[in-house]
Formats: sequence, structure tokens, C-alpha cells
Amino acid sequence: MEEAGRCGALGGKVTGAGGGGHMVFVCEFERRHLVAQRLIDMGLVVSEVTFSKEGVVSWRAQK
Repeated sequence: MEEAGRCGALGGKVTGAGGGGHMVFVCEFERRHLVAQRLIDMGLVVSEVTFSKEGVVSWRAQK
């Protein structure tokens, strides 16, 4: 959380429990690449999310 804040994250939230949680950060669009790169440098996996006016949208990949 502290490192993300130093790179420009405005706030963050830890979700989940045990070993399967996530961290969600809010940042200005112009600084998101700086936050993401620092997290990657720390060995974390970065995933982007988008929001939909229709609510939750999911999909299933072919095996």
C-alpha cells in the first residue's frame, strides 16, 4: 500500500482472505502505469478492471 501511494495511488483496499486475496488501487489515469510498474517490480501480478453500466459482466474461456 505504501509503495503504491508513493507512486501515485490515491487509495487502496485489500480484499479476500488467506492467501487468495487482491489489492485494489484507485489512481489518476495518468499515473496508473507508474503504480502498476512498481507493483510488477515488487513481484506482484497486475490486472486491469473496467466498470460497466450494465452491472457485473463475466465470461468463461474455452479450455
